[in-house]
Amino acid sequence: MAPYIPQNYLPNLKKYKYQAIDKSLISKYMLASYWNHLVQIFPLWMAANMVTLLGSLHIIVAMVLNQVYAANLYDECPRWVYFAYAACVWIYGSFDAVDGKQARRTGTASPLGELFDHGCDSLVVSLIMLLYATVCQLGETWWTVALVFFALTNFYMSTMEEYHTHILFLGYFSGPVEGILCFTLAALASGVWGPGFWATDLVQLLPLPASVLVQLPVLTMAQSVVVGMGVALVPTVYTSFSNIARARREQQLNVASAFADSVPFAASIGSVIVWLWESPEVLSNHLVLFLSFVGFAFSYIVGRVIVAHVTGAPFPKLNRMHIPVFLGTFNALAPRLGLTKIFAGSNEVVLIWMCLVYTGAQYAHFALEVIDTICSYLDINCLTIKHKKTN
Repeated sequence: MAPYIPQNYLPNLKKYKYQAIDKSLISKYMLASYWNHLVQIFPLWMAANMVTLLGSLHIIVAMVLNQVYAANLYDECPRWVYFAYAACVWIYGSFDAVDGKQARRTGTASPLGELFDHGCDSLVVSLIMLLYATVCQLGETWWTVALVFFALTNFYMSTMEEYHTHILFLGYFSGPVEGILCFTLAALASGVWGPGFWATDLVQLLPLPASVLVQLPVLTMAQSVVVGMGVALVPTVYTSFSNIARARREQQLNVASAFADSVPFAASIGSVIVWLWESPEVLSNHLVLFLSFVGFAFSYIVGRVIVAHVTGAPFPKLNRMHIPVFLGTFNALAPRLGLTKIFAGSNEVVLIWMCLVYTGAQYAHFALEVIDTICSYLDINCLTIKHKKTN
């Protein structure tokens, strides 16, 4: 039996009921009809998880293009590449929106579906932000780091909120809907006008007196996207904590202990920031590689929370994916502690590759073991339909 789901929690899989609230006006008034028509193109013999996987593979295709044409997240790509980015991310978002509908059409909805869906989402969220950086020519800079970390924070808080409230809450502006739409429009803009469009000074476009404009900081269109995400994150995080507090009080459980579940994630993000701060060469030359390893670690951490959610297990705290993050940070801080930096200078990329291999292998082991455990217990397949729907 897999170590990730203790046997005494397996019966909770059959009791689990997925619940979600979507406040998005765009979902309700613009995209609902599109999604209802789109799901009809998938045959009834196709498993919902296959729809999820096919959508996620489009992000991999986009990242391959990105590594070919703009590995530094800054170089200008041929215009068709930006249109390809827009198409890939839109298809991913569309498939992600209808995989649940496909599960209900085929009578195969299960806790594995939520785990598989969120697992794929957690893997691609950082990749989409890297594509966003290329579209806006942010390059390997702190602006890109902020873009990725804002997205990861939003995803983690949503997952933590769902664990404690038992409801997936999507607000009036959410990544799966408005975020996908914004990226698609941004990529189309770069395809039409070129990525140089994003270097426009936003401040100078404001209808304000010149005496006021000179007092404002220079902020490009690209940087305004990052600032906007950071500003929007504040009420999002506040709402998540508020919903968690309300749910815990209703359950007559301690609120502070639930809030403390955010500490390991915050410690991880803080450690990664310190690592990059102490290793500017990593930031400027190996950021994509570095954030790829961070992405695997994040997906594992989130995956453990989702598994705990669908099985009714205790909230997972520190785990083995924190090891490479903390060790890498310690290595970066070694000179400040009067110690010798083991992986110094250009050799630090070797450490990052080691972290990437470790986190990638660990995540693969986790995903395969959990899928095998749930499939065996519920007598289902992951990517095919084992038991046909009966009328």
